[in-house]
Amino acid sequence: MNGKNSSDKVFITDCEGPISKNDNAFELANHFIPDGDKLFSILSKFDDVLAEIIRKPDYKKGSTLKFILPFLRAYGATDEKIRKYSLKNVVLVPGAKQTLQFIKNIMPTFIVSTSYEPYIDALCQHLCFSLKNTYSTKMSIDKYPLDQEEINKLRNIRDEIKSFDRIRIPNDARCL
Repeated sequence: MNGKNSSDKVFITDCEGPISKNDNAFELANHFIPDGDKLFSILSKFDDVLAEIIRKPDYKKGSTLKFILPFLRAYGATDEKIRKYSLKNVVLVPGAKQTLQFIKNIMPTFIVSTSYEPYIDALCQHLCFSLKNTYSTKMSIDKYPLDQEEINKLRNIRDEIKSFDRIRIPNDARCL
């Protein structure tokens, strides 16, 4: 087994937190979209409300990554620009690369994350880790061209969302 212990153990980790300090989707929004940090925060809180307060049937928590994609596209993000930005801005937790290399030599090791695949690819390049041993959010915004009318509409929607007051959820909230 390539020098690995033949036990049935595997190591599975997330990336944002244990391996890297990045919040890549937030950082992409902040980089490409004017006031993207505020837009992302509002959409993220909206995601929390739908999942935890309204408990919308068949709704999957974590949809902020889906919500932000059209806005990234409307402000000129492409697959290549996202890949380059991600590669340039990976911030590893000190010792994470060495720790992952050590664990990889003991047992099969996987990174499972909701992060966009271009970020996971960039992270793998920094870690000398195989992309084949990762699971992440597939995305390709180049597949979805926008005409100028759609771009303008999305930019207007961004302005409207950005004008909203910050959503505050009381600790004991059970419904709206």
